[in-house]
Amino acid sequence: MSYRIQVHPEAGSLLQTLASHVLLRLGRALADLAEALASGEDAGTSEVRVDDCVMRLVVDHAHRLLEVIRIEHRDAVAPAWAGAL
Repeated sequence: MSYRIQVHPEAGSLLQTLASHVLLRLGRALADLAEALASGEDAGTSEVRVDDCVMRLVVDHAHRLLEVIRIEHRDAVAPAWAGAL
């Protein structure tokens, strides 16, 4: 039985702003993680990193649920002074 994937609304809003190639790579990484979990592997991770994005996750094995709780994009969290350099 596979894991369901649920994306929290705030994370979903940021996903809509990402470039399509980044979104595809994040989706592939998430699908690979869900497949590994379903096959019984212990992924031992609470995040997935792709390019300049970090996807924060919570795994609920009892409900076979993989929740995306937050997406961080380096441009969104860069210090204000970084653009001045």
